[in-house]
Amino acid sequence: RPNDVARTKEFWDKIQTETEAESFLQDYRSRAEARLAELDGGAADDEGLRDELEAVLSVPYDRQLAKLTATGALRPILDEYVPSDERRDFLSRHSAVLLEGLELEHLVPDPDGPVGVDDLGPELREVLAAEWTPGDGGGGDGVPSSSSAGEPRFRIEMIAYGSDLYGTDRAAAARRMYRLWNEHRSSRARFEESFFRKGYLGLEEDGKKRTAVDYDSDDE
Repeated sequence: RPNDVARTKEFWDKIQTETEAESFLQDYRSRAEARLAELDGGAADDEGLRDELEAVLSVPYDRQLAKLTATGALRPILDEYVPSDERRDFLSRHSAVLLEGLELEHLVPDPDGPVGVDDLGPELREVLAAEWTPGDGGGGDGVPSSSSAGEPRFRIEMIAYGSDLYGTDRAAAARRMYRLWNEHRSSRARFEESFFRKGYLGLEEDGKKRTAVDYDSDDE
């Protein structure tokens, strides 16, 4: 796997179409065969290189080509150097195909669930306020059920994308709530990290509270 920007770009540029992938694969296999012939002729084996080359050449050509072509088509996901906007656009356009059958986490209404209102962020609470009335037992599609204490609670459930259950209004509401919940947790984590770096928030270590300033002093 290429481990720098230049080599990564060079690799991906060679497999963007099936024709390019075929040319790349033919050249790669030809060089592998030539190197293996050198080893057969008495050249020193470089840390198991023979085994690697034989393994590569043992895979059927058609299978390798199909894998390369699929890899090239998935570049926006697999190439870590692709801009985030391009990756989001790709996922938005092809999510139905990419997520088919994949089980995703949902925040599902459950009177006895482990997730309560206090675990949710302000934005998610606003969503709940629009869909739930205290004392309402719930049960409507997409409407959270209330607990005996008069507050909604939830559990996390895995639901396969593309299934009948996934397409219901309740499932759509559960996905929205879970996404907002995760956004809240991410925002809180970034907020706490910012405070830690500024020295306003410390970590317990050996019974003592230490801030980022303390750790920076240790490095000097």
